[in-house]
Amino acid sequence: MTRTTVFRGALAAASVSAAVLATACTGAPAVPTAPVPSAPLSTSAAPSATRAPAAPPASAQQPGRSAQPAAAAGLKFPGKSLEVRFTRYDRASGMAEFSLVTLAPDGGAGPHLVDVPGAHRLPLAPNATIESVDPAGFPFETCPPTECSTGIELETVLNHYAGGGLFADAAVNAADQITDIHEMPY
Repeated sequence: MTRTTVFRGALAAASVSAAVLATACTGAPAVPTAPVPSAPLSTSAAPSATRAPAAPPASAQQPGRSAQPAAAAGLKFPGKSLEVRFTRYDRASGMAEFSLVTLAPDGGAGPHLVDVPGAHRLPLAPNATIESVDPAGFPFETCPPTECSTGIELETVLNHYAGGGLFADAAVNAADQITDIHEMPY
């Protein structure tokens, strides 16, 4: 076997490997490669390799599909119902800060709520509602007489519960805004 024959075989294998790699990176269907012509090759310079693209070009993306999933678009809990402990409401940004909570056994004393690590922030929807466990509402004034919104009401309730937070079920719409807050009985 001559050097040229070995080099031709290696070049053919490299071109097949490059085609397989490019197919794997772009997600395009495999296309059979044409055989390498057996023309005389120069051994004076090694062929240069090119790197396969990291992502398919925009023209290769399927129409109607987003390039990024919803999580990458910044949505945290779209369309979910959450058990939370509200800790703060920022009136300037309209964002409610909360921790997720879950029920956990307490060594025979019954279940209790525990925080799942990590604070989260979501905006309140313009027509959001807040409901107390008490059918008559919260046992204290929650809004000033001239202005009332769910955000101000939530802020007042959190100030009243000072430090303990408000345990609630929170409904989140598809736009990642809190629409309903229902106080939990614990």
